Amino acid sequence: MTHNNALHLEKDLLNRLRSNNPQRDISALTQCAWGHYITPAPDEHPEKSNKGLRLLVIGSWTLGMLAFEGVKELEDQHPDTVNITGLVTDDPLDPDAKISMQKRFWHYYRGTRQEKYVFDLMEEALEYGVPCYTGEVKSDTFRSYLTEWKPDAIIVSAFGQLIDKPIIDFPTYGIYNVHPADLLNGFGAGTQPWEDLIDRQAETTRVTIHKVSEEIDAGSVVGFSPLLNVRLAHNLCTDDICLVGEKTLIPVKFMIKELILKLCQKKESGKTGPIDSIDFEGCFSPADQATLMLPIDPEQRGHILPLSPQHAEDTV
Repeated sequence: MTHNNALHLEKDLLNRLRSNNPQRDISALTQCAWGHYITPAPDEHPEKSNKGLRLLVIGSWTLGMLAFEGVKELEDQHPDTVNITGLVTDDPLDPDAKISMQKRFWHYYRGTRQEKYVFDLMEEALEYGVPCYTGEVKSDTFRSYLTEWKPDAIIVSAFGQLIDKPIIDFPTYGIYNVHPADLLNGFGAGTQPWEDLIDRQAETTRVTIHKVSEEIDAGSVVGFSPLLNVRLAHNLCTDDICLVGEKTLIPVKFMIKELILKLCQKKESGKTGPIDSIDFEGCFSPADQATLMLPIDPEQRGHILPLSPQHAEDTV
């Protein structure tokens, strides 16, 4: 895709966000290499209490949406205990951004689908009264917003920029990344966890939550999901990246919610510091674990998760 086409998609994205509520403020990050800061309108979720454990979500794509929705559901249930203070997300449509439309998982989707993923996540955040940041995070500008949001903990989920020490050291209760690979056993670190599964012709995998370090996916493992079957019926392998990827996302929201609940309990007890270990596997019922071990059904491509309509048809 050309620079002009990407610029057109970016302008269309911002116009859609603005037209959905003209009172939103959209500001270019003039002191950053790229990006925008978008604040919700005054009438968007005005009842938000701003009490409880302050959480910053850093993520994009479906994985980021699952993380955001998990935290949002907990805030809906416990508005004085959980508080989302901000969303930081990749915007591959921005022609000046480090994460372009041809990098990471984005290149598996057409431009219109990429635009929908970016729009849906930011729209959900703004409607919930949460500001969105799409620029570089290794910047004084971002650090100023970090100071404004004051997160007690940070959840990272499918984010394309490296996170540096000032961000890692900021939250009192830690910073955690969700990665759809079996990191404990040394598999799938980096930007191609699903390609790794296919290349190895793996039968199973896990989803890992680990502490964030300056090295990619190298922080200590906090916990992991039960095993997930990533083969088709009759133990056949598949080379369908999107199909395998969808299967690995099934446990994500549940694991995020368990992590947040443990963090809330720690804060309410008066203790500080990150969570070192959670038995996520033991939190899944035997029936849920059996479901995760069912073979992948290719007929469910695009519907394994409650993704947007036409998801499967818009992949490339």
